[in-house]
Amino acid sequence: MNIIVVSHRLDKAISLGPRELGALSLAITVLIGAAAFGLGMLFAPNRVEPLLRLMPGQHARQNEIDALAVQVGELQAKLTRLDSLANRVGDKTGIDIQPFLSKNPAPQGGLAHDGQPFAVSGLRNLLQDTDAKMAAMIDQLTLAEAILIAPDASYLPRRSPLSIAPQSSSFGWRVDPFRGTQVFHEGIDYQGDTGTPIVAAATGKVVYAAYHPQYGNMVELDHGKDLTSRYAHASQLLVKSGDTVQAGQKVALLGSTGRSTGPHLHFEIRYRGVAQNPMRFIDAGQSNYAQATK
Repeated sequence: MNIIVVSHRLDKAISLGPRELGALSLAITVLIGAAAFGLGMLFAPNRVEPLLRLMPGQHARQNEIDALAVQVGELQAKLTRLDSLANRVGDKTGIDIQPFLSKNPAPQGGLAHDGQPFAVSGLRNLLQDTDAKMAAMIDQLTLAEAILIAPDASYLPRRSPLSIAPQSSSFGWRVDPFRGTQVFHEGIDYQGDTGTPIVAAATGKVVYAAYHPQYGNMVELDHGKDLTSRYAHASQLLVKSGDTVQAGQKVALLGSTGRSTGPHLHFEIRYRGVAQNPMRFIDAGQSNYAQATK
């Protein structure tokens, strides 16, 4: 079949044979395909984006971004808690806390230096460090609020359970002495001689006084206000479940029972069931131990 194209602007007719018609059809097909793809990119980006994300190397990076987004969300939640605590402390003290709220940016400055761009791993470490600092601030503000509500409250675990004694292990990550793996230590350990008296860090009710497979002979006190304390690895218990004890009262004798490598006291403070660093609660330099054990 031949097609003859005639136009008033042409001096002669143009005859299109099978070869010319095939080339024209191919060109039209390519143009239609390009137009369809362009329209798809323009009107349906939400369908194209997932395909681009699945390109080689993009999937793993998207997972890292998603993980960082989760960390940012957790930090935002903690900022909300910090602002709430700051407002309550400000109301009780009269301190103007507006400059310290997270919604108000802190002025910054300094000399201009050439810096290094952030890698994902570096940003993740920075977020984790910031998260730990914010958790510490929340604990400190919570304790400050409790003291402001009742400055002389005896339920706050502020007394040292032992006289001045060396710490053999602090709160936080450490190497497990039995398995050699990294584990989180939920209290602090005080080294001492077997039989050394252990006293209550605050007034409370004994909710546990028995042998525990991990803690050995252990006493747990409920101080109210969602605060509890634990005294573990004792050689002997001096109280029983249901007893009410006063701050500084003897509750046990130091020992090495349960999962222990030697005589020491494992001391924990928990707020709403979550282990806290006891050193944030115990008054620095305060020790009524000598009077309590006379």
